[in-house]
Amino acid sequence: MSISQQRPWSGDFVADQLDVAIHSDPQSAVAVQDLVGLALRRNPKRAHLLVSAVLAKHVPTEPALVMAAGELLGAFVASELALMPDDGGHPRTLPATGESSLTTAAAQLSAVLQGSPGKRHSAIAAFAETVAGLRTVVTDAVVLGYAETATGLGRLVANSLGAYYLHSTRHATPSVVPVAGFEEGHSHATSHALVPTDPHWLDGNGPVILVDDELSTGSTVINTIRELHALVPHAVYVIAALIDLRSSSDRARFDALATELDCKIAVTALGKGRVELAPDILPRAAELIQRLQPPASVSPVPAANPKPAGRLSVLELSSEDLTPVRSDRFGNISPPNAADIDVIAKALSHLVGTHKCQGPLVVLGCEENMFLPLAVANTLASLLPAGDVRFSTTTRSPIVALDQSGYAIAGALSFASHDLTHDGPGIRFAYNLNGTGQRPGTIVVFPEPGTSREDVLTGSTTPDRPGAGLQPLGLALAGIADDVVLVLLPVDTPVRGNQPANIHSSIPSSIDTEVTP
Repeated sequence: MSISQQRPWSGDFVADQLDVAIHSDPQSAVAVQDLVGLALRRNPKRAHLLVSAVLAKHVPTEPALVMAAGELLGAFVASELALMPDDGGHPRTLPATGESSLTTAAAQLSAVLQGSPGKRHSAIAAFAETVAGLRTVVTDAVVLGYAETATGLGRLVANSLGAYYLHSTRHATPSVVPVAGFEEGHSHATSHALVPTDPHWLDGNGPVILVDDELSTGSTVINTIRELHALVPHAVYVIAALIDLRSSSDRARFDALATELDCKIAVTALGKGRVELAPDILPRAAELIQRLQPPASVSPVPAANPKPAGRLSVLELSSEDLTPVRSDRFGNISPPNAADIDVIAKALSHLVGTHKCQGPLVVLGCEENMFLPLAVANTLASLLPAGDVRFSTTTRSPIVALDQSGYAIAGALSFASHDLTHDGPGIRFAYNLNGTGQRPGTIVVFPEPGTSREDVLTGSTTPDRPGAGLQPLGLALAGIADDVVLVLLPVDTPVRGNQPANIHSSIPSSIDTEVTP
């Protein structure tokens, strides 16, 4: 039974208004409707947005659920690889993931998603325990995640396989020259770059795993495989997504590409199905958005705030406290050290307790910076069992907020960007932090490591750029929560050819507090 049969589905409004029909494949491991809801994009190329229930990009979600769902996708990849020969034509000697184990884990995930948030902790714990037993080491694999939405998901898949990981980026990287780039046609920000610092990152003979949150047409993946194959040809490519909604003609394009490149291309997903869209969906969506929110409100402006601004605190850690953080956009052979995650989580737990911060507590990553704050949120949830800890991230994507049942985005917060990106300053967003029943008591926000407090408190818009006049991230968040904690971490800015050091320090962390100006 899917969510839509138990209570209003968070895609009902868009489905009804725009005649969007999502059909889950009977053989799908998890029903597509359980995995996603629907919202309206502000994008002339794509009317609707599939809002994931397990990605925590747009919906604050229990961190343990996000981590286990991502690692389950990694187990699906391992199962797919077990069916393929290696580069020499020999059967792979992977531990048997076991079809029954995958089926059990998928059923547990379905049960979690059909439950009510806040009342499914034990079900999530059981699901996570099952998934932990499915980890399979594939050391010769290279895992590539897509910015910005799937950077954390790709890291989770890489963790489950014990594999090297790199994600694409839209950030400016002055110290590293891109080795490849590709376009994502329907995205709000289309250009991706690959900036690995290891010149031999793709030289092995193992499988290349491409990870995204959804496959709609697969065009971005096809562009990527062509780019990668031109750099170093590989025999096996596996595409892993939370949901696969490609049409039969799109699937045929993958088969044709495999024949053209003389390689194997496999696709695996937690949910499989298809989507039906009315031929006039784009003009209908534009009319609907205009009717719901007149043109004067299309350009986001700071919402009126009847409450005084919340308290703003800063937790600033240095290289004496933990290993400087190297972004996965540069390629990493392993995730951040568990000991460093513990240092950050314990420092936060101490600050929250000392300041008597109230829940619910949302840990908020920023755009591509998803996995490290997710891991901290997961540890923090165990340190603050009564704190109702959730995880989410900011995004570039402009989405219509509609505070009503049957819609996936109840509230939208807009603010000025602060990161250095190729396309310059602009508007950024955080969703489902305001709106009916959405308001967190405390928000813990993780800007990109190396970000200064001035960046987060002033933003980077200019008078002639989108977002001019909006508040910076720190002040915008302080307008919707009682407490906001900015976590500033040291950064490892790499140079080409260097790999991350495997060291860490356990020197106690430092904390200082500021009052919002």
